[in-house]
Amino acid sequence: MKRTILVGVVFLLSVLLFSVAWAQKPYEIAVVVKIAGIPWFNRMAEGVEQAAKELGVNAYLVGPATADPAPQVQMVEDLVTRGVNAICVVPNDAKALAPVFQKAREKGIVVITHESPFETEAIDWDVETIDSVQYGKNPIDVIVEKLKEAGELEKYTPENPAGFVMLVGSLTVPLHNFWADTALAYAKEKYPFLKELTSRLPTAESVEDSRAAVLDLITTYGDQLKAVIGWGSLGPIGAAQAVAEKGMEDKIIVVGSAIPSTVAPYLKTGAVDWAQLWDPKDAGYAMVYIAKQILDGAEIKEGMEIPGLGPIKVEGKVISVNQIKLMPNAEAAEALGF
Repeated sequence: MKRTILVGVVFLLSVLLFSVAWAQKPYEIAVVVKIAGIPWFNRMAEGVEQAAKELGVNAYLVGPATADPAPQVQMVEDLVTRGVNAICVVPNDAKALAPVFQKAREKGIVVITHESPFETEAIDWDVETIDSVQYGKNPIDVIVEKLKEAGELEKYTPENPAGFVMLVGSLTVPLHNFWADTALAYAKEKYPFLKELTSRLPTAESVEDSRAAVLDLITTYGDQLKAVIGWGSLGPIGAAQAVAEKGMEDKIIVVGSAIPSTVAPYLKTGAVDWAQLWDPKDAGYAMVYIAKQILDGAEIKEGMEIPGLGPIKVEGKVISVNQIKLMPNAEAAEALGF
């Protein structure tokens, strides 16, 4: 009888300990980026790791070897099958991901995106760390200012325009193409003497592809090409290398999104004229933080604070803070510290 009672007590303790261990198991939050191993997403991984440590969750960053929709969709499929608690994605193609996002939510998995504020039907929330409209307008204003500084502004008219081109990560990356659309509409409205010479090119996730594209554009358009805007973080770097190869630092304006430590040397030489970005570390942290709040049952509402980033704005399913970093010169880039 005593043995039976002892066995029963041991069994109950084992069940209790297992239940406590299960209850204490940290949330698993996966961040799936467009492409692994490039500086932008390496920096984002730092924010994910910081959030994991501070919030007590199992958060990590993964991504495909190429910036293509298919392998990213497969990665998310695999995470859904594994049953993680939350999936945060920087989409290559938000529409291609919609079916697997829906499948994840049906299984109770929280789905968050970044750089995709326009395809929100299949997700819980999108998290942005900039004002995207202003971000799209900024390079156009800078191009005009640089033309003015060079004493060239007065010679351009709608009949004799200053030509520019834009490089995006791909033709399906939502935010890159929104910025490009915003820039075009803004230029048409405010600066009709600016003209896009050719449709945006999907090269800005590769230095070499961007370099090759800009070399071709220089050959094709010659003196008509006055500026290049790179919306992906490697676009301005590749453009700068092409401009430097041709000795055209004083003839072609290069602006766009870039990691400070990567772009600073090109700002020093004048191969890049100006850059902007948000800190991808902030974005990584913010996605994991919001995922944890949702999993904890917290209400996501206007004014809620993300540590280090301030109060959020909420519009539909889009959560945003405005943390645009401007780099008019190498000193400003170096001061950002990453």
